Amino acid sequence: MSTKYPYEESYRRFLPYVEKHEMNVLHDDGLYRHIQFGVRGAVGWFELATWPGRLAITGDIGGWVFGRVGDDLFDFFARQDGAINPHYWAEKIVAGGPTEEFSADLFISNAVEYFWSRRDQYQGEMRDLFREIRLDVLDYDEDEAAARNGLETFRYTPKNGGRDFIFRDSWEWNLTDLSVHYLRACHAIVWGINRYRQAVKS
Repeated sequence: MSTKYPYEESYRRFLPYVEKHEMNVLHDDGLYRHIQFGVRGAVGWFELATWPGRLAITGDIGGWVFGRVGDDLFDFFARQDGAINPHYWAEKIVAGGPTEEFSADLFISNAVEYFWSRRDQYQGEMRDLFREIRLDVLDYDEDEAAARNGLETFRYTPKNGGRDFIFRDSWEWNLTDLSVHYLRACHAIVWGINRYRQAVKS
């Protein structure tokens, strides 16, 4: 994969879950497949099922069903290089859990970027201001409700009598990103298809 591939880190974290998985083909009749990877109930186990125009993944990572006009969704998802296209694939979901979740990294980067863009207005007090932001905002990154409350209630009054620092319009910030489980499922689909096709060829 290219060094610019955006899901390299999530792929690296995915691999330990499946490195010891054995494949068990439970059903294989044309477009009707049921394939299990790993032992049910074990960490990281999952199974793939297909029928015309549908692919389902379920197991320890969660569950989603994808639908697309066409016959074999193995052809739609298959990638020899292991790459995934999770945003586009999310448009094909017809059943299953959410694909996004609160991102602490996105929350922190937005808050720091906002501070950085206005730091010149608080010359002489930047360290004090950022310390207050870290304690009263950035430390509350466990969930979106806490993060947004920290942003909306934060106010720093400069000692030199300058303008108060607040996070204006932070309610507009997008603080969600693709979930860890959904990304893991996308990697599992491609990985599982490749394992299956390698076994069929051998």
